[in-house]
Amino acid sequence: GMWQKELGIKVEIDSTTFKDRLQRTDEGDFQIVMSGWGPDYNDPMSFMDMWITDGDFNQGGYSNPEYDELIAKAKASPDNDERMDLMAEAEKILIEDMAIGPIYFRNVDYVKNDKLEGEVRRAFAPDPDFYWATIEGGVVNINIGTEPPDMDPQTTTDTVSFQLIGHTFEGLTRLDKDGKAMPGIAKDWDISEDGLTWTFNLRDDAVWSNGDPVTAHDFEYAWKRALDPELASQYAFIVYDHIENGLEYYSGEAKEDVVGVKALDDTTLEVKLVNPAPYFDTLVAFGTFMPLNEKYHESVGDKYAADADKMLYNGPFVMSTWDHDSKVVLEKNPDYWNADEIKLETINCAMIKDSNSALNKFLTGELDMVGIPGTQREQVQKEGYELLHYADGSSWYFLFNLEDEILANANIRKALTNAIDRKTFVEKVVQNDSDVGLGFVPPVMPGKSGSYREEVGDLFKDNDINAAKEYLEKGIEELGLNK
Repeated sequence: GMWQKELGIKVEIDSTTFKDRLQRTDEGDFQIVMSGWGPDYNDPMSFMDMWITDGDFNQGGYSNPEYDELIAKAKASPDNDERMDLMAEAEKILIEDMAIGPIYFRNVDYVKNDKLEGEVRRAFAPDPDFYWATIEGGVVNINIGTEPPDMDPQTTTDTVSFQLIGHTFEGLTRLDKDGKAMPGIAKDWDISEDGLTWTFNLRDDAVWSNGDPVTAHDFEYAWKRALDPELASQYAFIVYDHIENGLEYYSGEAKEDVVGVKALDDTTLEVKLVNPAPYFDTLVAFGTFMPLNEKYHESVGDKYAADADKMLYNGPFVMSTWDHDSKVVLEKNPDYWNADEIKLETINCAMIKDSNSALNKFLTGELDMVGIPGTQREQVQKEGYELLHYADGSSWYFLFNLEDEILANANIRKALTNAIDRKTFVEKVVQNDSDVGLGFVPPVMPGKSGSYREEVGDLFKDNDINAAKEYLEKGIEELGLNK
């Protein structure tokens, strides 16, 4: 509507399923698609390396050698301030080229039982995190919305599975209440002076749910499995982008034994990096880096992670029940090394797709927490509930297909982006307190000392109709069009 009203550009909207949208985007079967990206780890690089030439998620076909060079330099720099400056420069180029049209940074509303305390909501899995949570009776009922598609940490890509993995597995580290690394299976770690070698010292009291000790070998096996070209994990990139010789092994150019992860003994894991990564201690809390018991994995074969009894767990909870397409039940893991600090006994996870049904179950006391879309805000407030919200870390934008003959023109893309009235879009469409996006990296990402977005600032103006019309005229002229 904005583009037709302000620029006279007719737009046809094709509503489709999420699955079909992903497939068409992957295949390049689109002109413009509304897309969102959330962080995999707590650093702006989780967003910025998307747009390097031929990047795994660079579906618009953007390519700029200057951008690529800045990102490469940022990855290689051990100095955090320098990294941030380089990424800020790269982001300015991305927006100057208008490879994407930023729209908004999403905030999420939710309500909860006032007896539930200590849960942590954030941009990283598990979200919500119940590690510190308490509730009368020790049982919390939540809605995960859908069947977890893939509970195998090394192959999964979806938020529901990562959420459950975050409760039932534990990596070398886990995230504390502020999103910083805290000890997990590793009790501490050492970093070499050049930032390239990390040595993790594992605790000797961590066990799997079958009683086997959790060892450094379980991490080496899992990480190398994630890189195995035969497994073809979609998240292999998050490992090979960081681990020495990971890309070479994944690409079939090197053997597994040269990959830079090695169990020196049962409680010592040595990791060699391609580049210094100051955020690596938070990265290894991500689902793909969870350990795997090799002996058990080989014993269940291709049935691994297909059911609750086809997995071993080493996290604060275990999956006791998985009724497919119905519910998941998580029970406190009595053998977890820090079990005394875990106060919840049970997390019942319903799979209710319809937001109205989920809200009704909350209002009748069957759920203790539920997300609230903008259309339900007024009803919830009338019922007297406090509306809570948090930034989920996602950045939403229009992805332009640069292979399209019209959208290949930068001035056309700038016209479309400048004509968006983000404030009205958030108020009328999103209907909550999400922030307008005048850059790509969201405010929750850290910068030099505070928020990256606040330090870099806005990179263009919202709803700049005059600029949009000028860009449109230039674009039409460059393309040799009549209108």
